[in-house]
Amino acid sequence: MGSVWINRIVRPFGFCRLLSHYLGLETVLAIFCNTYEGVKALEAYDREGLINKSCGLHAVGASIGRPLDDPFLVICLEHLRPYAGKYIADDPQKRLDLLKPRLPNGETPPGFLGFPVNMIRIDITNLYSISNTGHGLRETLFYNLFSNLQVYRSREDMLKALPCIANGAISLDGGMIKSTGCFSLGHK
Repeated sequence: MGSVWINRIVRPFGFCRLLSHYLGLETVLAIFCNTYEGVKALEAYDREGLINKSCGLHAVGASIGRPLDDPFLVICLEHLRPYAGKYIADDPQKRLDLLKPRLPNGETPPGFLGFPVNMIRIDITNLYSISNTGHGLRETLFYNLFSNLQVYRSREDMLKALPCIANGAISLDGGMIKSTGCFSLGHK
């Protein structure tokens, strides 16, 4: 796949590391396939329904002395439900037109920086028609991974914005709200 990178903002905690922590190890290590045919090529089964270790990814692992004994996540782009909304007009990166969060007074919360799904810069070759359904990485993979996740400058800003956080938030100083009422505490 071509290059994908995160917009550069001041990141005391390490923005990419924070997004990786938000997604979790299983998702970060996932294998991505454009089609279900690609998914099927990774693993084969015998007549009893057991994994045939001499086929697909299991055969590759065995050939390099690294057998696959644990489950692994595979994400199939053609089976992801794409973003169904509008795009920001005349945006060469085809960013999603997501509504900014609003406090009860109608203002955007102080310290709100944006949505990770739109902070990712995608190489032009992967921006359009990467899936069989004609959708690109932003509206399939990245929207499914991050949805409406919000980014704030600090934990303090993020906590002040709690009334308008529905699908999670992260802050550049390491704060994380996975979903409403579910906080990630401690220091990593």
